[in-house]
Amino acid sequence: MQPFALGVFSRGHVEEQRDSLFTKGPSDVLDHATSEITSGRKLGIVATKKLPGEGFKRPWPPLIKMDAAVKAKMEQLFGAR
Repeated sequence: MQPFALGVFSRGHVEEQRDSLFTKGPSDVLDHATSEITSGRKLGIVATKKLPGEGFKRPWPPLIKMDAAVKAKMEQLFGAR
């Protein structure tokens, strides 16, 4: 799977309220993205397949595939990759 497709696929299987977690904790002193020295926030995202025991009761969505006409149009517009 191409990196872009993997990103789109995984983001399509995340429910933000259930599957994300912010934590505050220690960070590297050289991390310049933190708001405080040696302390920062981290975001964890779970994009794995959910099971009924985890509260996911509806069926897992099928993988969408483009038909040949759509693929040809995309390659014409954006080039083959």
